[in-house]
Amino acid sequence: MRAADGFVIWFRRRVTVNTDPQRRCYWGVHARSEEQWTDWGVREEWPTAEVARRRATFWRQLNEYAVSERGASARQQIEVHPVGVHPAR
Repeated sequence: MRAADGFVIWFRRRVTVNTDPQRRCYWGVHARSEEQWTDWGVREEWPTAEVARRRATFWRQLNEYAVSERGASARQQIEVHPVGVHPAR
């Protein structure tokens, strides 16, 4: 890998998915649902691993605060990878 390629901060969130075959929802509550991770998305791209890791630490700390205020539904996964490398599913 060339140093000029850079590093990407990836993220994904947990969402509640209605898994009821008839898609029933009563007063905002699904008859049947499950938690699933969204697809990975790019949050930021940085030229060096050091800067990308520092920014990822910031995003993780911010996410921990969001979880403490809003609960587990705010949880995100955040990873740093070289440009061109996609996180595992």
